[in-house]
Amino acid sequence: MPETMQEMMRETMSETMSEPQTRPYQPIEAYALLSNCEGCALVARDGGIDWACLERFDSDPSFSRLLDRTRGGHFTIRPTERFETTRQYLSRSNILETTFTTQSGFVTLHDFMVGPEGGQRRPLLVRLVASVSGCVPMIAEYRPLAGFAEDAAPLGIEGRRVTAPGCPGLVAEADFAAEGGLAIARFTLEGGQTRGFALYAGTPPETCPDARLLMEETRRAWVLWTEGAAYVGPLADELMRSALVLKGLTYQPTGAMVAAATTSLPEEIGGIRNWDYRFCWIRDACLSFYVLKKFGMTREAESFFGFVTELCEREESRLKPLYSISGDADLEEIRVDHFEGWRGSAPVRHGNEAAEQHQADAYGQVLDLLYLYERLGGTMPEAMREHGARLADISAAHWHEPDAGLWEPRKPEQRYLHAAIMNWVALDRAICLFGERAEWCRERDRIVAHVNGEGLHRDGYYPQYLGGDDVDAALLIAPMVGFPVDEAAFARTVDAVIERLGHGPLVYRYRNDDGLPGHEGTFLLCAFWLVDALLWLGREEEARTRFQALRALQNDVGLYAEEIAEDDTFLGNFPQAFSHLGFIHSALMLDLYEHGGRSAVQGTYADRSLRETKTRRAPTIAGAEAGE
Repeated sequence: MPETMQEMMRETMSETMSEPQTRPYQPIEAYALLSNCEGCALVARDGGIDWACLERFDSDPSFSRLLDRTRGGHFTIRPTERFETTRQYLSRSNILETTFTTQSGFVTLHDFMVGPEGGQRRPLLVRLVASVSGCVPMIAEYRPLAGFAEDAAPLGIEGRRVTAPGCPGLVAEADFAAEGGLAIARFTLEGGQTRGFALYAGTPPETCPDARLLMEETRRAWVLWTEGAAYVGPLADELMRSALVLKGLTYQPTGAMVAAATTSLPEEIGGIRNWDYRFCWIRDACLSFYVLKKFGMTREAESFFGFVTELCEREESRLKPLYSISGDADLEEIRVDHFEGWRGSAPVRHGNEAAEQHQADAYGQVLDLLYLYERLGGTMPEAMREHGARLADISAAHWHEPDAGLWEPRKPEQRYLHAAIMNWVALDRAICLFGERAEWCRERDRIVAHVNGEGLHRDGYYPQYLGGDDVDAALLIAPMVGFPVDEAAFARTVDAVIERLGHGPLVYRYRNDDGLPGHEGTFLLCAFWLVDALLWLGREEEARTRFQALRALQNDVGLYAEEIAEDDTFLGNFPQAFSHLGFIHSALMLDLYEHGGRSAVQGTYADRSLRETKTRRAPTIAGAEAGE
């Protein structure tokens, strides 16, 4: 991250972290992600865990101060005197290191979640605070909340153990006492002293586990995962951070990936565009696993195939756009009215009614990932081949019908051009995978004629939907999937996106009415899609300038939210898989262009994945399996 951004964050921390008892909502960019590929937590720069769904990404939270600063629970470890902080992840891991600087000395805090490597009776989350120099007075504050309960659970404090009904149990190397509804531990660190803190599902053990040993085991597990990386260029560390985010958002028991770690972080401060993203969108997951494969990580996509296979076997007709991480389709949207929302942005939502929409692009995403899998040397199970063919049949029969679109507007369905293009992808990949069938070939050709004929706007660009005037950044992906666009029309579409949806390097998804009051921030994935589109057109210098500007918008530990406001502050759920997959993909596109020019970025996702450069080898399924 650029040094100027790091310096700016240090100044901000110095100003805002001095009065914890009147602590305001922290900026979204103040948070870092912890994960063990089952649950997750967000840690603020002041040592506060303000959000945690420890056992499952979509479970009720144990700490939720992120969404209500007075009611929501938290677990904070910090110095008692004024401090500044700097942070980093330990190399090639999701272990967070925060360094507190005070007048009395320096202290480090390591935060991590423990995966299966921790054993059967493992803690869910561990915090290890250590003296570096000086003598620093510290405080630990523990106040869990059982889900979105209206009242805090009563605390049971027994020396170094704290329990509460429906909440994780805490065991520590420090004595706790009740103070004002919190469990408080006060201690001083000097001379290399350490204190460990561990959270368990249910009743904790009598003594705290060896935090340093668990940290080393956890670090080794993360580092082992990163060894499959196929890219060794100048952005290797930053791309690995984004890959670790995508891995950290993957639910290991089923292979599903959540769109983000949070619910209800707003797209507009004070507005109602606050959604629950702790579910698996088929589209998001396919795109994420595509970039992980291109980056060299293949096992996650294979697990996801199993998840999709089970969905296809259960669903009698069309796939839903999103499911729970265990494959459930009932995601009833419930409002948590007694929570005020981040910075007063209500309502807080649990569940997402977009699961009831029909989004036709999902079939193309699934078949494109299957096609990539086979191109990389994988052998598709017969059941998945049968399901893939059935998805192509659905596209052939229904591509011309209206759908809800990928942006999930809450208004009547339209004939979106993006949906038509992705149905073309479904048919094209099915033909490549399973052979030519008359209806697939016929409808594939009809889609091309439709998009490049009646689909074109009278001014020569591709509009959002048939007969409309509005511009949609989703159309930027058309040549990336190998769709035979009219190049002049696509160039006009790119220019229209820049003119009507652009703000500096940032890009709005669309600017027309979507059936909801208010507005939203710019959408990071669309900004990366614009980089890709410019490269496809041969506008390299423009693409590189935009990419570098977007790269500078990462927070201090390399994370992106879903959206960015025009003043560069983060909006929307965090961290967002879409944003990180976009960053990886654009970086690898630039790498291809640098080594092979415009011709190297043409074709399909699979075509580009198989092209090697001096800094990236082509991944192979068989090679990845042999190395594991």
